[in-house]
Amino acid sequence: MEQRNSDRKAVSFDAVVGCTRFGMIRGEIVDLAEGGAYVQAETSIVPLGAAVTVTFQPGEAICRNCLSLRGRVTHQSLQGFGIEFCDLDERCIDALARLLPTLPAAPSRAMPVLRAG
Repeated sequence: MEQRNSDRKAVSFDAVVGCTRFGMIRGEIVDLAEGGAYVQAETSIVPLGAAVTVTFQPGEAICRNCLSLRGRVTHQSLQGFGIEFCDLDERCIDALARLLPTLPAAPSRAMPVLRAG
């Protein structure tokens, strides 16, 4: 079973997920952690293992500009997909470090998912 290295936080950030193969997908980040995020979207056509960039605005107090976080799709469900962050730059790491402690914990929930092997 996959283990998370960081606590998930409940959020509601409008996001755009970019994938070179499928273009831009609009969604909502509903949980966020140092290591990744879950994005609810009307489509989950992004294949497991695909490289993506998640862009969102965490709020003026954290970062004046949008954050663009690189990652890969690690699991999918009917409601969206999970992304594991990769190769984050210092600005993104710092913004997440300031943002995450201000957010409530995400509720535990079980939903069927398809995971990358």
